[in-house]
Amino acid sequence: MIRKILIVICLIVFCGSGYYVLQYVLDNMSAEKTMDQVADARERGLDEVFAENNDLVGWVEIEGTKIDYPVMQTVAETEADDPEYYLHRDFNGEHSESGTPFVDTGSVIAGATRTRDAGDAGAVKFGDKYVAPYSTWNWLIYGHHMKFGTMFHDLLKFEDKAFWEEHKTFRFDRIDIASDGKITEIDEDYEIIAAGYSQIFPENSDAFKYYAYAGYYDEESFDEYIDGVKALSAYDTGVTARYGDQLVTLSTCAYQVEDGRFFVVGKRK
Repeated sequence: MIRKILIVICLIVFCGSGYYVLQYVLDNMSAEKTMDQVADARERGLDEVFAENNDLVGWVEIEGTKIDYPVMQTVAETEADDPEYYLHRDFNGEHSESGTPFVDTGSVIAGATRTRDAGDAGAVKFGDKYVAPYSTWNWLIYGHHMKFGTMFHDLLKFEDKAFWEEHKTFRFDRIDIASDGKITEIDEDYEIIAAGYSQIFPENSDAFKYYAYAGYYDEESFDEYIDGVKALSAYDTGVTARYGDQLVTLSTCAYQVEDGRFFVVGKRK
């Protein structure tokens, strides 16, 4: 009787696990199909992608990896809005465990990010939202670490110094919206200054939290951030940044510790 009970329990666990794996596989296939369709529009220009979804702020691409994706952003203009909307949604807003890379709500990309406050100096109205007239110095972009090797999974290739030596830059092409509504694509390369492991710390921890440095404008916090990411970097890139440089930080989950993270920081060339 005990043996039969154990067999039944094992069958239930097996079936449940099989269902989860199947759903994971189907979700990944669906996400890849959606991204293929978006990539077709990308070949015609970011304005074509923006026309399909105006939450788009840019496109990130890293040679030698599968990272070649649109980057989205939503801002919490009302309590109903979700700044992590694309954490578990695809480009079209459909549920997806893969999600879509998105910019931290604190990061402001001049000309692309819609602001919370129409009263921001120089803000330009675009539809029912407003275009920001200025940028924060760090644009923090999140992406999932998917087991199938998609989204920001390949970001961890940068833990290997030999890989970095062959891939010292990445691209973040962004959109700029003029006051007349014209969309311009701005193609930019970023030189990697640091890449390393960290984790999500308790709020009361004094540890350096790289993910907390979005939304800043001042020089003191900039220098603090550079010192922090350079100290965490897996190797010395020999490259640093100074106040006035535009930074992009790419972030994903890692599993070296509980709530582990991996980041790559680049400065605009």
